[in-house]
Amino acid sequence: MKRTLAHLMLLTMLALVALPACRGGMSQSEAERQARIDELIAQARAFREEGLDDSAFARFGQALLENPRVVDAHLGIGDIYKDRGEYDKASVRFELVAAIEPTNFDAHYNLGVCKQVLGDLSYAIKSYQRAINLRPDSPEANRDIASAYLQDNKAGLALAYAERAVELDKESFGAWANLGFIYARAERFEDAIGAFRTASELAGAEDDPEPVLLGLADAHIRVGNYTRAMNTLNAIIAATPSSTAHERMGVALFKQRRYEDALRHFKDAVGLDNNDTAALNGLGVAYMTLYIEGGRDNTWQRDQALDAWAKSLEINPDQQSIVSLVARYRNI
Repeated sequence: MKRTLAHLMLLTMLALVALPACRGGMSQSEAERQARIDELIAQARAFREEGLDDSAFARFGQALLENPRVVDAHLGIGDIYKDRGEYDKASVRFELVAAIEPTNFDAHYNLGVCKQVLGDLSYAIKSYQRAINLRPDSPEANRDIASAYLQDNKAGLALAYAERAVELDKESFGAWANLGFIYARAERFEDAIGAFRTASELAGAEDDPEPVLLGLADAHIRVGNYTRAMNTLNAIIAATPSSTAHERMGVALFKQRRYEDALRHFKDAVGLDNNDTAALNGLGVAYMTLYIEGGRDNTWQRDQALDAWAKSLEINPDQQSIVSLVARYRNI
């Protein structure tokens, strides 16, 4: 069987850490070695605080030369890899710590984070669950297992964890945002509006509020609060125009039968991202509606609608509803 480099690294390290530990009290030489390890770990942490990750990495490595079972060194190296976006390498370190010390919360939680980013959602969920078993009141573990379930299209399993996360940390932007998306997926749009509003109020300088505001606008559209949706979308477009914001604005305007205005925003969305299938589909619906309501005199509008849908299907052929629209309106 073909093994990955990360797998081989893990097997090698596990072989090292499986060496029998010394029994009884420490000898003088062992005590001196432990003192050296403690000093190296302290130096590494100080370097990390100063942003000197290469120096920290070296000190953690020196500690492992003294003793390959030093959990803090493996965790430190794993954190550095994770911060660098090297999630495969970070996973090796966190798996190693979990093997050395199965009750280590940080190992299981961080392993879940890495596996989720890598797309291994089943593994991530299992790791988060082990972390929660060790520390049930961790808001981060409850929040992130909920996001992993949501990412895995299991919103029903996500909900209890997401609600628990906001109970544990009522000031967490991420927890409230997560809860909003899960409520929206469950079509509990009024609840989603409340969660998104709370998240937007808690957003700090390090947070990205745009997905939350888009979620809030979409939830307003779903319950017919078009003016509130448009106010939110106008704020987004003024600050950071995006194809999604323009597409959602197009939908809000279309729902109010403002078809020309909707067209303008669908066009703006496609102008920002010509692979935005939702915007292309909206463009098609708006043009076709204008064509039909105009007495079917302007065949250019019909052709524009069919062209927009055709482009959307080129990008994503698996859109049965659009296939049906094309078949229905191709020859009218």
